[in-house]
Amino acid sequence: MGTQVTGSRLVTLTVLFLIAVSQVVWALPDDQLQAVLGQFEARRDAILNSQVTSPYPPDGAWHDTDFALAALYTNQKVAEANEVLCHLKDKLQPVDWHWQMNHLQRIWFLFNHASPFFPGRLTPEAEAALLEIFWNYAHTECRLALTDPEHTWYLWGSENHGAMKWSGFWGTAHILAEAPGYKDRRYDDGTSPAQMAQAWDEFYKRYARERAGKGMLVEIFSGYNKYTLQGWYDMADFAADPILRQRMRSLIDLFWAEWATEQIDGVHGGSKHRIYHGSGTTRAFYGLDMSWAYFGLGVKSRHPSMMCPLTSTYRPPLVVVDLALDAAGRGTYSSLSRRPGLNLQPRPEGVPQDTYVLDPDFGGILRYTYSTPDFVMGTSMVQPRPFEDWSAVSSQNRWEGVIFGGSPDSRLVFRGMSSPTYKTYNSHWSVQSNGVVIVQKLKTAKRGPVGWKVWFSADLKRSERDGWVFAQAPRAYAACRVVRGKYHWEKAADYDEAPGEWLVCEDELSPVLVEVARQSDYADQAAFEAQIVGNALTVEADVIRYQSRGYGQTLTFYADYSRMPEVDGKAYDFRPPKVFDSPFLQSDWNSGIVAIQKDSRKLALNFNE
Repeated sequence: MGTQVTGSRLVTLTVLFLIAVSQVVWALPDDQLQAVLGQFEARRDAILNSQVTSPYPPDGAWHDTDFALAALYTNQKVAEANEVLCHLKDKLQPVDWHWQMNHLQRIWFLFNHASPFFPGRLTPEAEAALLEIFWNYAHTECRLALTDPEHTWYLWGSENHGAMKWSGFWGTAHILAEAPGYKDRRYDDGTSPAQMAQAWDEFYKRYARERAGKGMLVEIFSGYNKYTLQGWYDMADFAADPILRQRMRSLIDLFWAEWATEQIDGVHGGSKHRIYHGSGTTRAFYGLDMSWAYFGLGVKSRHPSMMCPLTSTYRPPLVVVDLALDAAGRGTYSSLSRRPGLNLQPRPEGVPQDTYVLDPDFGGILRYTYSTPDFVMGTSMVQPRPFEDWSAVSSQNRWEGVIFGGSPDSRLVFRGMSSPTYKTYNSHWSVQSNGVVIVQKLKTAKRGPVGWKVWFSADLKRSERDGWVFAQAPRAYAACRVVRGKYHWEKAADYDEAPGEWLVCEDELSPVLVEVARQSDYADQAAFEAQIVGNALTVEADVIRYQSRGYGQTLTFYADYSRMPEVDGKAYDFRPPKVFDSPFLQSDWNSGIVAIQKDSRKLALNFNE
C-alpha cells in the first residue's frame, strides 16, 4: 500500500521542490546580468560629469586631480584641466604625494602623447609638470631595497598608506623609464628607472600571489580598502607585464567575489577591521563606493577613491555580478577564511619603526560569516593573545555583529568603545557557528575600550523576557543575552549618527550571547522566543554552555580565557587546509588557485605562472 500524502503535505512538498529548483536552476540569466553591467557607463558618466561641473571635494589637492581626471576622460574643459595640472606641482606638499599618485599616474597613462588610450589630451607643458612631480616624489624615497619580493607583507604606515605609496613607486618608475630626460637619471640609491620598474613588477607579482594564497587584506573590509585598491586598478590597466596585469585583475575579481557573497542589497555584512565609531559602526556599509557603479546597489558616491576604478577598463565577471544581485539564490551558508593579522616574531632587524611586518604563514584570524537572504552575521575569531602579538592595523576597531535585510541601517553590533575619539585594539574574542555567537571583551584590550556594549538599531522592535532581549528585524528574529551581571540602555549619541540604543553591560567582561534566525523558519516571534527561552544555558564558574535547538548545536565558552571555545565539544582549527571555504569561493591555503562558482557559472583564478 502506497504512502498517503495529505493536501497540506502535498502543498509543503511542492513548495520545497520549487525552492530546491530555484536554487539549482534559476540562476540569473546572462542578459539580465549584462544589462546591469551595461549600465555602468551611464552611472560612471553621471559621476564624472558632476566632477567636471562641480568637483568634489570642494578644495584641496583631490579637488584638482579629480577635476583633471574627469575632464580629460570625458573630453571636457581639457585646456582648463591641463592648466590645473601645470600648477599642481607648486601646490602639492610632500604629505600629499602618496595620496595623489594613483590618480596622477592614471592621468599620465591615459592621456600622454603616446598613450594607447586617449593620446594627446595632455599638453607638453602638463606632461613636463607631471614628470617633475613623479621625479620629486620618487627619487629620494623609492629604493631598490623596498622591492624585495620577500617583503610583500611589510606595510608602511598602514596597509592602505603603504599600498598607495608602493603602487605610486611602481607607476612612476615605469613612467620615468620611458621619459626622455628622466630615463637616464638615477634614483638616490643609484638605481635606474628601468631597473626600478622591473623590480616593482616582480614585487607585485609576488604580492598578488601572496594575498590570494594567504587571506587577502589585513584591513578586512575596512573603508580604507578603497585606497588600497586604487593601485590594483592602475596595474590591472597599465602594467606592461602580462602576468602582473592578469594577476591584478584576478585579485580584484577575488575581492569583489567575496564582498558579493556577504552582502544584502549592497550592504556588506561579516566582520570588518578598522571601522570607526559613529557612522562607521551604525550606518550602512556599502560596496566601498563602487557597488552602485558596478551593480546598481548601495548609493551613488563621488569619493576621490572612485576615480581610478571609474576610469578603469575592469568590469566584474558575470559570476561575480550574479553573486552580488542574487541574495535569494545564494541561499543560506557559512563561509570560513584564514586572514593575516599577527606580527612576524621576532621582528626582522633594521626595519623602520613606521613599518609593520606581518607573519606570512600564520595570520591568527579565522573569519566566520553566516549568510542568509535575510541577515548576515560575522566574526573574526581569534585566540586570546596579548595586544603586542597583533599588527595594529589588524587589531584596531574590529567590527563584529549582524546586518539585517530590509533596511540599510538595520544591525546589531558588539563594541568596546565609548566615544568617537577612541581607537580600540585587541578588543574582544568570540566563537560563532551558524547564527549563534558568543563574544567577550579581552582583558588585554588597549587604548580606549571603555565599557562593553551592543548596538541595537532603531528599526529593531525590542522586548525583554527571562533575561533575554529579543529583537524583530524586517525579516529576522534576534535574541541577546548578557551572561553575567546586569545591563542598562543608553540612547544614541550625536556621533552615532544613526538612530538606535546601546545595551551596556555593567560587568564589562561579561560574555554576550546572540542567536539570530530567519522569520521564515518560525511561525511567529512567539515561537522563536519560546525556543530561545527553552534552550539550555549553564554558567559554571567561567564556563558557559549554550545549546541551540534551532541550529542543533552546543557552544562552550571559557570566560577566563583558559581554553579556546568549542562547538559540539570541538575547538576550531586556526590552520584549516583552505584559505577560502564557502559554497561559492574555494581555495587551498597558499595554492594560488581560487575557484569562484555560482550554479553553472565558474571562474578559475590562477596566481601561478
